[in-house]
Amino acid sequence: VRYDKRGNGQSGGRSESATLTVFAVDARAVVPWLEKRPDVDPKRIAVVGHSEGAWVGLLAASREKRIAAVVSIAGPSTTGAQLVLEQQRHALDQMKLSAEERDKRIALQQQIQSAVLTGKGWDTVPPQLRKEADTPWFQSLLTFDPAKVVEDVRQPMLFVHGALDKQVLVEHVERLADLARKESKSKSVEVVVVRGVNHLLVPAVTGEANEYGTLPDRNVSKDVTMAVDDWLTKTFAAIR
Repeated sequence: VRYDKRGNGQSGGRSESATLTVFAVDARAVVPWLEKRPDVDPKRIAVVGHSEGAWVGLLAASREKRIAAVVSIAGPSTTGAQLVLEQQRHALDQMKLSAEERDKRIALQQQIQSAVLTGKGWDTVPPQLRKEADTPWFQSLLTFDPAKVVEDVRQPMLFVHGALDKQVLVEHVERLADLARKESKSKSVEVVVVRGVNHLLVPAVTGEANEYGTLPDRNVSKDVTMAVDDWLTKTFAAIR
């Protein structure tokens, strides 16, 4: 089953008024629907999430024991607040800015995040930026900590990452897997790093976001899909 997140594509609702927890509730709602299908083995239901969806998948699995396996693709290992700052610093490194301008932009981002989390400090933030940031979704993203979620995940887990990912750097995958090995109740944690693939899971040259529109192949790499398929086949074969 593949579906548009609420507020996106053909799904109703508003994404900015939802939270990661709400998105996980939506994912969990698919499980009982699948269980009723004659072509589905209810003991072999997995959740596969990409990027933010990787967090949603882990959260759904931590609260829904009928999910039998979890695949996290391009999942961040830090809190959302740390990730956003990391992504901004990387983006600014690609721009020709003075050190003063760079520091100014980072300080503004830190101020915005602090205001989202505390409700204080909005008075000097441009109104348009507040409109974009002051939402339940962004607050839930900033406060999300995968370390606290994996503690409650018992299912087998696979962590997949593109080696050229510049949105969620590849260093995240080993840190996230280590968290799972140390903190979770799972007996099976595996990692696959796919060479030559960016955050969109397609073949890339640099992996930077500014080349997305120029890439000739927009299809998800077969190396990614085969890694997931092989792991699910192996993992489900052990389920009785």
